This record gives sequence, C-alpha cells and structure tokens, in this order.
Amino acid sequence: MVYTHISDRYAPFHSKVINATVRDATHVLDGLLYHESDIKIEEHYTDTAGFTDHVFGLCHLLGFRFAPRIRDLSDKRLYVPAKSDDFQTLSGLVGGTIQHGHLLAHWDEILRLATSIRQGTVTASLMLKKLGSYPRQNGLALALREVGRIERTLFMLQWLQDPELRRRVNVGLNKG
Repeated sequence: MVYTHISDRYAPFHSKVINATVRDATHVLDGLLYHESDIKIEEHYTDTAGFTDHVFGLCHLLGFRFAPRIRDLSDKRLYVPAKSDDFQTLSGLVGGTIQHGHLLAHWDEILRLATSIRQGTVTASLMLKKLGSYPRQNGLALALREVGRIERTLFMLQWLQDPELRRRVNVGLNKG
C-alpha cells in the first residue's frame, strides 16, 4: 500500500510504501517530519486508522496540530486531571484520570524520544511500532500514552463544540 501525504494545495509531498497489514498511525509522523519539500506543516488530518494516543502525544511534542476524523467517537472516552465533582455533566464520557506520577517519572525519556525523532536519529514509525508492541508495563509507552490521552481529550472536546474544525478536517481528508 502507498501511504501518501497531500498538502492543502492538492499536491502530494510525501509517499511511502507500507505493508497493508500495518496500521496507518505508525507512519503518520514520517511524512510530516521526513518530507523533502519546503512545506511547513501545521495541521494534519487523518481517518480513524491514522490515530493512536501515542500519535496524539508525539504530534503535540513535535509541534503539529493533529486532527483526525474519529469513527465511533461516542465509544472514545475523555481523561480528566483528577476525580472531581467538576465533571458531573461529562461523567458518561469520562474514562479515567491522567496518571500524573507516571507521566512525570518518565518525562525526561519522553523528551529524549521526541528529540531523537525530530533529529532523525530514529524514525517515528519504528518507535511507534516498538512502543505499540511493548508490554503494558513499559514506562515510556505508558507515559507517552498519557500525553496522548490529554491531547486526544482536548481535541475531542474541541471537535464536539467547533463545527469549523469538523468542516476543515472533512475538507482536508476529501483532498486525498
């Protein structure tokens, strides 16, 4: 399968041959980081297969606005900073709390990973594949997932209340 990134001017700026059985999300950042054009990408659109919490987290850390169109949005859960009565109206949507301690314990590793990916020391697709296959006890994978949960929660809240965002994402995806 050929995974192609298309600019807002309908021109492809990065293409990569990937295994058809691999989830698109693994390769989203490769096109944003390793294209050889002069395009400065600020926002990236993808369908459901192109997102994971790890991708949300890394996109934020690498300076990209990640805006996927999420199928079955009602099945996705929000993550809040702490248990509180402040979120009573959202209680049906809340899936849990952010694990701050875990996030802080691995913050330096997260920054090291993002820097290594940005500098090209390691490709984003390789690291996302490795992080996705690690057992649940891997501290870096869990901490990056927490960053991604924060970003996904903020994105979902904006998606629900911003029709312009929904329109922009749909228009962007239809260019492909």
